[in-house]
Amino acid sequence: MVVSKQLKKQIIIEILALIFLIAVLIYAFFAIKKNEESKITNLDGMVVVVDDTNVDKIKGLSDGEGLSLDGTTYTITNNNKNKVNYKIVLVPNVHDEKVLKQVRISTDDLYVENLIDLERLSGGYVIASSTLDSGFTDMYLIKYWYKLDSDQEVLDEDIDFEYRLVKES
Repeated sequence: MVVSKQLKKQIIIEILALIFLIAVLIYAFFAIKKNEESKITNLDGMVVVVDDTNVDKIKGLSDGEGLSLDGTTYTITNNNKNKVNYKIVLVPNVHDEKVLKQVRISTDDLYVENLIDLERLSGGYVIASSTLDSGFTDMYLIKYWYKLDSDQEVLDEDIDFEYRLVKES
């Protein structure tokens, strides 16, 4: 059976379309899988991505060991037409003062502070504050751990944090 040039051309186009479709499906699968690992939110034109996939249970460490942790990556993109003033608030799921006094925190490996020494806002602690111009992105690396000399009772407390973005007028 002789296949015409037109039919050959049509078969090649359909094969290429099928290959393209398979590639798009594979890309979509991995993109969705990545989004499940990161937490993505949109707040009044501010896109926030929190990636804490490499964060382990909080434990007692020296400051040097705490700084060697992977930490949480917190990324903010301003899609508004105007610049925005914001604060990032870290809200613990534990409100026991004895436990919170033992938490150390570092932002971008620059400062190591006691959590309770930070400014309080909206039920949590302000870990970063800045202004972001339209179309720009800020990125933070946040690490936290218990003080090395914390009591065993404190070390047994499994503390988790929620991140909140607070826009200022």
